[in-house]
Amino acid sequence: MTITPPPSQLVHRAASLIFSEDALYGVASSILLDQEGRRDQSGSSSSRRASIVKRYGSFDLGSSSPSGGPDDDAVIEVARSFLAGACPDLLNIIDNNEGGGGGGGGDARDRLLKVGRSLNATLRETLFFSPSPLGFSPSHVFIPNTRQITFCFILVKKIQRLGYGQAAIERMERGESAMMDIWSDEEMERIVASRSTIAGASLRRLATECADLAKLLSSSPPNKVPKVRYGRTSIDMPIVSLGCMRFQQTWNSESVSSSDQVDEACQDNLIRILRHAVKCGVNHIETARGYGCSELQIGMALRTLFDEGTCKREDLIIQTKGGISSSTTKKDYKMQILDQIERLGLDYVDLFSVHGANTSDHHDWLFHRSEEDGGKLIEAVRELRDEGKVRWIGFSTHAPAHVIRRLIETDAFDYVNLHYHFMGSYTASGDGDANFEGNLDNVRLAHEHDMGVFVISAFDKGGRLYAPSHLIRELTLPEMEPMEYGAAWLWHHDRHRRGVGGDAPPAPIHTIVCGAARPSDLDQPVLAAIRSRTDEGMTDFEAIESRIRDRTNRVLGEEWALTWHLGLPNYTQSNDRGFQIGNMVWLYNVVRMYGMLNYAKDRYATLVGNSSKWDPNKTWKQNVFASPGFNWMPGCAYDPSHDYGPDLKDVPEGNRERILEAMEFVHNWCCPNKSKSMLLETGADDGTKDEDNGERWVIPLEWQVAYDMRPWTAFPERG
Repeated sequence: MTITPPPSQLVHRAASLIFSEDALYGVASSILLDQEGRRDQSGSSSSRRASIVKRYGSFDLGSSSPSGGPDDDAVIEVARSFLAGACPDLLNIIDNNEGGGGGGGGDARDRLLKVGRSLNATLRETLFFSPSPLGFSPSHVFIPNTRQITFCFILVKKIQRLGYGQAAIERMERGESAMMDIWSDEEMERIVASRSTIAGASLRRLATECADLAKLLSSSPPNKVPKVRYGRTSIDMPIVSLGCMRFQQTWNSESVSSSDQVDEACQDNLIRILRHAVKCGVNHIETARGYGCSELQIGMALRTLFDEGTCKREDLIIQTKGGISSSTTKKDYKMQILDQIERLGLDYVDLFSVHGANTSDHHDWLFHRSEEDGGKLIEAVRELRDEGKVRWIGFSTHAPAHVIRRLIETDAFDYVNLHYHFMGSYTASGDGDANFEGNLDNVRLAHEHDMGVFVISAFDKGGRLYAPSHLIRELTLPEMEPMEYGAAWLWHHDRHRRGVGGDAPPAPIHTIVCGAARPSDLDQPVLAAIRSRTDEGMTDFEAIESRIRDRTNRVLGEEWALTWHLGLPNYTQSNDRGFQIGNMVWLYNVVRMYGMLNYAKDRYATLVGNSSKWDPNKTWKQNVFASPGFNWMPGCAYDPSHDYGPDLKDVPEGNRERILEAMEFVHNWCCPNKSKSMLLETGADDGTKDEDNGERWVIPLEWQVAYDMRPWTAFPERG
């Protein structure tokens, strides 16, 4: 079985790749000439060209390890060549940056690698250089004409090494018809007709972003992250917050419990992240007891920042979070929070959140437990607020939408941390009714209660936007990279999400969190935040929104887009097996719409893992609480042998067949260890091949990862 785009797209793919090959050759040849002094006269021009394209057209833009990826040096060489012509100011600044780096090469290397990966992914996706605005010499330019497009099928044989060209060749040779309608005729017309315009604009956008980054990295950046009123707290909150779960040394707080156990390189990296955040106006620092030794290391770093005069305590908004369980008493909880504040080296925290309020049981432990059973846990936090140790109280959640609503309706909280993104609401995706899907109604309800709204993991759980598919980049470029679009969708939320008929009340998002593992991780979110307040930023966002809206209506259908979630149970309504049906159908939409297959695989793998542990001899609640992680990433996967008729009894009749198809689709494409041959379209094996099964599944290039903006493995993820 093979699922690939239709042959009608091959002309576009082949012709476009010729353009990008020439652009890549222009950059790569300038690098080699710089290195070798002059052109090697012993070889022909064509053989030299083939050698250059082979060298710079096939390196890895995604792999990473504690020390970086295997082709990082080559990627960085291309970035240097680009910046030398497009933004020498940034090249000069990062070359003079002596900061360390978790990958062994410093912050300068990290930033060069990110520029290089973005640039090379763009070249691979059929873009060519536009000379005038970027300042490249004419030898770097290739402008296609009608004759070259006409003969592209002959010429494409010469450029088999690069992604789209190889995909085009394989599709052509297989003579396949489309089983997966990835692009519409209208989309293809836009891509083909506007290729040169899109290409030039995309590279100009990258050059402009580099120029803006140069200003940001200067000693006195002209702009900082905008701030907004954070609900009834009236805190002046930056629209980007610093999440602190990616830069600590370990997730195991017991293995690092004192300052002398902290790795020097890790702590230096953490301090540089905090300095960069403060400099950019990101003064909201959000951590948790559950983030290993994060609180300990932040406490150490804050003392350094205060002592060196980088900032004062009153300049910062410090938030931490602490979880509860069935055995937690009010006394225990109060002591736990005091211990957290002490680890941070502070007299108080501005914001404290009940961490992981994920089930109705958590609600009841907070508000309805008797003194004999340990008391109402919310009272412990209120006492600390009265004592001046905690200023404002909130909750953080991965809960189903109805549980979140119940917590908001208590009016006991000043703010909420929840998942809500343009792709969906993560674990709450698929919840809702005729007026909303996911956490949309909870965002509105929080606004009615004048609560602050903090969106969790906009770039990770919100779609792994630091590692986007080729397809989603095709949708967001040239105006924005997917990370910027995902952030802008949230910052402009009260303007573009007004519910059915457009008459729902506004639902503003106040801040989104960036879980930075290195200083450079803050660069793009900060620049996006600054640009979001410009007329150009809003215009660019609206252009992408229009394309995505048109694609939604074509790929999903207007009716399906509005009703797919109706009547679907997630695990709390599936008392028999805990099936996360709403989430499965949501993942189907994500892959079909955006090609984010790797993201869908990550989420679905947790459902498969939960299914393997589900014990039919236990009650639903016993299964849910048997594993500490279940209510954080809940639900069970598709079971081909199960009769889903009763589970879908409330689903509109017109949706039922497609619901079943969607669940099967997700299980087939996303289930790990699936007994089939799963190949990348370029012919590489992705590791799930089963020699005993004759099926051949080909992952379309559009669904593959374009690049990964993580230059090296974050400290806590190193095992």
